[in-house]
Amino acid sequence: MKAHLLGAAAAVLLSVLAGTPAHAQSQGSVAVAKSQLTVGQRYYISADSLNVRSSNSTTANNVVGKLVKNDIVEIYDVLNEATPLVQVKIIKSSNISSTAAPELYVSKDYLSAVLVVIPESNSKYFVIQNIATEKTRIYERCTTSPGCPHTLVMETDTVVGRPEEGTDSDPNAFKTWVGHGRIASWVKFYQDGLGFYPRWYTPGQDISTIPDPVTDSISLLMGGRKWIVKNSQGKTSNYGAFGWYAAKLSPEGEDGVNYQWIHGTIGWGKDGAKPIEMTRGKMINFFSNPGSHGCTRLENRAVAYMRHLLPVGTDIYRVYAREATREVAPYSRYRSAYNNPYRWEFMLLTNGAAESGGLTADANTIRSQGVRVSSANLIEQGIYEVNHYPTVMGLDYTKSAASGKSGDRYNIDKKNKGASNFRGYFLVDEGRFVNYQHPSYSATGGAVRTGGLSAFRTSVPEYLTATPGPIQIPAINR
Repeated sequence: MKAHLLGAAAAVLLSVLAGTPAHAQSQGSVAVAKSQLTVGQRYYISADSLNVRSSNSTTANNVVGKLVKNDIVEIYDVLNEATPLVQVKIIKSSNISSTAAPELYVSKDYLSAVLVVIPESNSKYFVIQNIATEKTRIYERCTTSPGCPHTLVMETDTVVGRPEEGTDSDPNAFKTWVGHGRIASWVKFYQDGLGFYPRWYTPGQDISTIPDPVTDSISLLMGGRKWIVKNSQGKTSNYGAFGWYAAKLSPEGEDGVNYQWIHGTIGWGKDGAKPIEMTRGKMINFFSNPGSHGCTRLENRAVAYMRHLLPVGTDIYRVYAREATREVAPYSRYRSAYNNPYRWEFMLLTNGAAESGGLTADANTIRSQGVRVSSANLIEQGIYEVNHYPTVMGLDYTKSAASGKSGDRYNIDKKNKGASNFRGYFLVDEGRFVNYQHPSYSATGGAVRTGGLSAFRTSVPEYLTATPGPIQIPAINR
């Protein structure tokens, strides 16, 4: 088992024991008096970034790390009223190991008894990621009438959490969970809290020191190996594993989406989807596994387009579903999109590197804001052809699950000749569901686990429920 994980919260290896905070969900938090805190009780962090200190002082140079929203701590000592700090034990964090120190200190003003949730935005878009087929799709909401179909605006390949490995105690530890989350923030050139995976670009870095595009080599294997480096800890790692942009999702943690975010990958824009295809190869994994360990990973141009299109608060739905369509292809609603991708001009700059809400890569936005572009800050520019014509993926068990072409990435039905563990269908041309439920955790042997906001755990929102009528279901190829 690898010692560090990509995606599913790099330092989260221990399950939360009894005493986890209440599962009620909140849109914010209010600072509480120390008299309202209870020693031995567990609390969620309500700040996006909270200093963790090694001693009871806010003036000393004693910051040893940072906790993020919905990390979990347990109160060890509330201390006296003269200090805003309380003494805590780290229970669950994506940045700090629970074994980092017996007790540490944080401000009591950022502790919440309930899970902290990003409120819904007024975004006209929502995202559905089908873990079974490894597809990410963005839809524009239809609001003209009740029950009207939504419109696809982007479809792209995705890498989900790898099922080929796990922890000693949980073989499913690195699989992507299904459920409902929201974008909490966009970070440009994100780096994990432990610093195991170096940033794609670090502020002040010489652009020429970024590894070459993977497609500039005579093979993808050789191109990919250029992105295998020794990190600051002297360990083998993937340079730029989180890519250009990362969307942190809320609610975080094991009571939410298990720190499984959306982000880019190694490689440049000119590499297109090749870095995604590479993760399915055996040879590159022999040297250093670049595959996801829970997060959903897209090619860099695709995630940059998402960053441009989707504001904080955008709904992200992850499902494990068989796909179908309402119409028979070619789809009349998408006649203009057939073999006619939308051409999006991108311009990746160093501006906003390592920042939450860092500058978009949308060229038109950059021009309209009057951002100065020169050889000093221009990393790459080009055109991303956005596919906005829906392609349904049927079940094809002649393809391996690792190929991304079977339609059943976690093999929940491979040995099933009779009853299926799939429940209902996802209509890719409408962005809606027919009789859908998440597959059963127990029936799939823990392969499909549900988290996130409570409303989508056992039911489907009305606006995502398809109207009755015939649908087109692809045959199963065995």
